[in-house]
Amino acid sequence: MPKITVEKFLELNENKNNILKIRRLTGFIGMENEILGYDINRPGMALFKYFKDFAYERIQILGKGEANYIITLDEENKIDVFEEMLSYKIPICIFTYSIIPPESFLEIAKKNNICVIISELKTSDMIRGIESLIEEELLESFTIHGGLVEVFGVGVLILGKSGVGKSEATLELISKGHRLISDDIVEFKKLKDGRIIGRKNEFIKHNMEVRGIGVVDISRLSGMSAIRDKKRLDLIIELEHWKDDEQYERMGLFDKTYNILNTEVPYQKIPVRSGRNICILIETAAKNYRLKQMGYNSAKELDKALIAQIEKKKASK
Repeated sequence: MPKITVEKFLELNENKNNILKIRRLTGFIGMENEILGYDINRPGMALFKYFKDFAYERIQILGKGEANYIITLDEENKIDVFEEMLSYKIPICIFTYSIIPPESFLEIAKKNNICVIISELKTSDMIRGIESLIEEELLESFTIHGGLVEVFGVGVLILGKSGVGKSEATLELISKGHRLISDDIVEFKKLKDGRIIGRKNEFIKHNMEVRGIGVVDISRLSGMSAIRDKKRLDLIIELEHWKDDEQYERMGLFDKTYNILNTEVPYQKIPVRSGRNICILIETAAKNYRLKQMGYNSAKELDKALIAQIEKKKASK
């Protein structure tokens, strides 16, 4: 099962300029604790000492309801409840609405190596924030050699053997105003809604290797408008050296797909040889993909027109 540590969770939040509006109350305690999923648990029943279905391995969120109940308890009962609840291997507890938990809660949490933080956010906003923050981190990933670019808003993965011209085509696309997500290595993750998101490799970032020139940093060479950190995968294009004995697609009546993370993604193979402008072909494929998404298929429309013309000629005889 995918998982992240509390330390990684807090790091992701910091990278997003503290989007969750949180502050640690227990210092660096529990940083190595593992979060198994982005689902959260509100431990209301646990505070009533009912633990049969206690989802202790999740992020625990205590909002106004839980806090108000805690206030009604006398100190002896508080300690009794906290001792039992916090004896479970809880990764992290978050108090929303800037609620400060009782000192006894913090002391027992520290004793059991549980991180405790507070947030300015409402509970509902915190739940949404956590999901958007760590969803991608916890999903199964798939890494592939290729280049991911955004062309007319379409996320295009360019595949092909070494030396076929992937980097050259990508450079030309960037020079025409399209954007680079990642070159050579792309990591993909499938979101809950079925979308596949590709993102830059954290080590390579937005660098490209161009034979004869060397490594170039696209973010510095072409500016921040030429890059993106991640993009939905919409279309896969494979470049291959032209083969005279190969029967290449001419009409495009039958849609082909490429399977990534158990999802069929539209796929096209483009043969490469001297005189063919690969950049223009990729741009055309991206535009054609957008037309199909809008319900218009050029090949099928032409096919329908041809069939209608044939039927008309048959009827006139």
